Amino acid sequence: MDELFFPKRICIVGASRDPLALGHIILKNVLSGGFSGDVYPVNPKCESLLGLKCYRSVRELPAVPDLAIVSVPAVTVPSVVGECGEKGIPYAVIITAGFKETGERGMELEREVLKVAKEKGVRIIGPNCMGLYNSFNNLTATFTLMVPKQGDISFISQSGAVGTTMLAWAKKAGIGFSKFISIGNESDISLPELLSYLSNDPTTRVITVYMESVKDGRTFVDALRRVASNKPTIILKVGSTPSGAKAAASHTGAIAVESSILEGIFRQFSVVQAKDTEELFELAYAFSSLPLPAGRSAAVVSSGGGWAIECADALESSGIHLKPLSESLIRELDGLLPPYWSRRNPLDMVASINSEAYYRAVRLLVESDFDMVFLIGYGVLGSIAIPAAVDKDVEYAKKISELVRIFGKPIFVVDVLGEELSECARTFRRHNLPVFRTVKSAVRVASEMVRYSARLRRFSFS
Repeated sequence: MDELFFPKRICIVGASRDPLALGHIILKNVLSGGFSGDVYPVNPKCESLLGLKCYRSVRELPAVPDLAIVSVPAVTVPSVVGECGEKGIPYAVIITAGFKETGERGMELEREVLKVAKEKGVRIIGPNCMGLYNSFNNLTATFTLMVPKQGDISFISQSGAVGTTMLAWAKKAGIGFSKFISIGNESDISLPELLSYLSNDPTTRVITVYMESVKDGRTFVDALRRVASNKPTIILKVGSTPSGAKAAASHTGAIAVESSILEGIFRQFSVVQAKDTEELFELAYAFSSLPLPAGRSAAVVSSGGGWAIECADALESSGIHLKPLSESLIRELDGLLPPYWSRRNPLDMVASINSEAYYRAVRLLVESDFDMVFLIGYGVLGSIAIPAAVDKDVEYAKKISELVRIFGKPIFVVDVLGEELSECARTFRRHNLPVFRTVKSAVRVASEMVRYSARLRRFSFS
């Protein structure tokens, strides 16, 4: 599928001068995104678009594109796909909606598109999709305006809206993506095919999926078996209730599969299961940015006792062990903390504003035999009450971030204020350290990483 993701030439069929038309937006995104290949707008009513010569039909193109982006009325899609095949174009992304998701007539039209595509040798993404994005080719063949920087997360989505939301979150948080593929109705190129491709893609480290249905159970299971042994694969499966399944059918024409069966398959192949879209995003970020915990022991450093207690409860419920502090570690921490500190794990910093003490405490814990460290509420007092402390907080936030790389252990940062109020949260993000808004979400992600790491050590795949 290299021609799909790394085309040298593309054509946009249905390119338009109307700034509200999808064909115009996609053409503009392709050009502004920095795609270096040839771009051919196709529209019989235009001579030029955005400074490019416009062609009346696919047949008139001066060279054979590797990829066609199709955004024309649904009834004309079969003939456009036929032209693409006659021209020798191997791949087409069909943005247009109005197919099987609309009922029987749309289903018949989709069958016709697929029939023509097979006869003419064209592989199809879609229809009813939002396109694709490849940061390693500067290809923004989608109509979303929010695309993240280059990175190692790839995302396959059966929902364009969920997909573009994830991209927008990633852009805001400064998180890098490798590829995004909106597969829509999945009439031809399937989720298993894309999983297999990404499994061997050197620019993809973490694979994320939003799915409503399984088109072919056997090929899906075979693909998962290969992928999960190779890369972290995180899936949000929706449509598990009768109401959700009905909504999925009207969205992409999806056919629901028994959720309990899929969950068993996911567990068997070490697939990480997200509970909602936000968790899908947080899991992707953490698996991309943090090393896996080597075991289940955790230390907690908190700026307040309430968060420490909440974290202790959450960790125990998740099967993560709050191991006691060793006597030697207590003696070292005695030199950093007030005489009245608890000498227990979780470590309550008793509202200290000494950012160096936080750093040194976290470093001591990371250097010891704990598998992971949770840092909760660092820099809160500086942000909300003592502005003079913020500069030091930020300085040591950078140093705390470096500990992950130096010692190869994950640090789960919980910043209860969020990036809008916390310069420390923004600093951690800039240094590629995930920041969680709640203790619950941080512990949930950590527990999934612990389980995934344990499964990798326990099982081998064939």
